[in-house]
Amino acid sequence: MAYTWDVFLIAAIFGFLYGFLLQKADFCFVASIRDWISVKDTRILNGVLVLIATALLGWGLVLTLDIKTVSDIWTVPLGGANLLGGILFGIGMTIAGGCGSGTLYRCGMGYLQFWIVLLFAIAGNMLFALLYDPWGRDVLQPLTLVESGYTLFSWPLPYYVLPVGIVAIMVAIAIYRFGLSGFFGGIKSALTDWERNPFKQSHWDIRLVAFLIGVVATVQFVLMSNVSITGPETRLGAVALAQIFGDDFVFNNTYLNSMFADFPRVGLGPEETLIIFLVIGSFVAALFSGSFKIRIPRVSRLPFAIGGGLLMGISSRIAPGCNIANVITGIGGLSLSSVLVLVGMIIGIYIVVAFVFKMPLMLFQRGDAYED
Repeated sequence: MAYTWDVFLIAAIFGFLYGFLLQKADFCFVASIRDWISVKDTRILNGVLVLIATALLGWGLVLTLDIKTVSDIWTVPLGGANLLGGILFGIGMTIAGGCGSGTLYRCGMGYLQFWIVLLFAIAGNMLFALLYDPWGRDVLQPLTLVESGYTLFSWPLPYYVLPVGIVAIMVAIAIYRFGLSGFFGGIKSALTDWERNPFKQSHWDIRLVAFLIGVVATVQFVLMSNVSITGPETRLGAVALAQIFGDDFVFNNTYLNSMFADFPRVGLGPEETLIIFLVIGSFVAALFSGSFKIRIPRVSRLPFAIGGGLLMGISSRIAPGCNIANVITGIGGLSLSSVLVLVGMIIGIYIVVAFVFKMPLMLFQRGDAYED
């Protein structure tokens, strides 16, 4: 990736768009599964499915047009670490109250709880890095089945076949469930649910937002890189450590050294800029709609923010990646490792919802969770 000013500008634009869109739809992956399991609410889950469908078609189109190649798809070593990391990340983000992207956009809305989650998630990233060699490596290597990762786009088929086939099945299921009129009525309502001033509107239809996020991610894939969150957050933590202990502290750590392998030095790159502007985009969206407010969490919520954040940070390095990287970049790129991570996340969310917090939505009611 280039490190010229225009790439940083492009990254800032992408980050701003992600933050603005995520805030406008209150889009959080953990909420999509949590709400479906606990109260059978599929509103956010429908958005996640639209996002997956858009990413699949977007990645398939980019490859078909030969703009990018299969080698550009984000794939990681395949094995048990993907499932284990996914389960732990699912548990962590449910306890914390937000996923990787949900944490960031809520930071922009003034939720101090999620600044704590973010801080301890980065601390978890650093803890993993310090334990990786030799302890972490010795644990994770036996779980690895395929070192290079694998994408189904490697099959000897035209690139558009699998994405179109999968999305066609998704559409058929939706039509079977809602009926033809209900399916097209949903599309119409997603496109026409506007008030007089959309920017001041507190909520946009999540299906439209999911489609737009998928389009933005596809354009980012073409112009810049695959979208990710926890990788750049890890580098942000390493940059902070370098300011305290010096660059050699980072370069002498096996894991952190690899994170800066293509960097000219220890510092902020375009992807870290994207993360920063994601928070800014959410802040601006919240200001427009009057949703911004400094929300101080009750003391009783702090152990969940700290513990959930730490677990998210550690597990995002085990998986690797969070919900955004694996749902958009991974599933869009038909990466088998991301399928395992996604399955693990769903299992982790279910464990917390079914066996830890019998009715987890009570944890996230604003009146109970935050001081006035």
